[in-house]
Amino acid sequence: MATKKISDLNLLTQVNLDPASDELAIVDDGAGETKKITPKSLVGGSLADIDITWNNVGTTFTGFDIAITDTASAAGSLVADWKVGGLDRFKVSKDGHLTVSGYLRSTADNAGVGYATGAGGTVTQLTSRTTAVTLDKICGQITMFAGTLSGHEADEFTLNNTSISSTDTVVVSIASGCAAATRKYYTCTVTSVSTNSCTISVGNNDNSTVPATGTDAPVISFAVIKAVTS
Repeated sequence: MATKKISDLNLLTQVNLDPASDELAIVDDGAGETKKITPKSLVGGSLADIDITWNNVGTTFTGFDIAITDTASAAGSLVADWKVGGLDRFKVSKDGHLTVSGYLRSTADNAGVGYATGAGGTVTQLTSRTTAVTLDKICGQITMFAGTLSGHEADEFTLNNTSISSTDTVVVSIASGCAAATRKYYTCTVTSVSTNSCTISVGNNDNSTVPATGTDAPVISFAVIKAVTS
């Protein structure tokens, strides 16, 4: 075979590359000879030992940058699939769903596990405190209709929300909207959960009606915690 410069060799495109069987030439300095290695072995051997220095405050660095052009692929295609002993440990689907075989924990003293901007929304209850509201968000706030609540009574309303499954846990709390003199009397709980909806109950644990006039409009914060039974 005639001698050629590397730059004169035919290009092997990514689509035609067989990572497990195609071979690269590499100089083994320790053995003092040129050896061959497959792309799969080269990447697999070096991926766990990447040493990068980020040394410029004016530069936005990226540790991993995978750019996938998805013109046609199965719905179950994965951007990442990390395994240990053949078992999935970390997966990212092409639509951004993250699955971890383990747990997520935060050690930050002013942050944690939760939802970011774009996940939430708001809705205002109309007509009465028992009127259903619709908000198809995983978290958010509901501003209740302004009114009064008799002593030891409760008002229930339905939150229609396609983010809710029947096995989920919906957490609620009163964020604001109550006068300083009356807010201590309010309770807020979820009394039932079903597919695409839940029932929220707002109660009064005082003997008298609160407030005296229909001015309180409690703002209820909610968050859906996804859960399963198996």
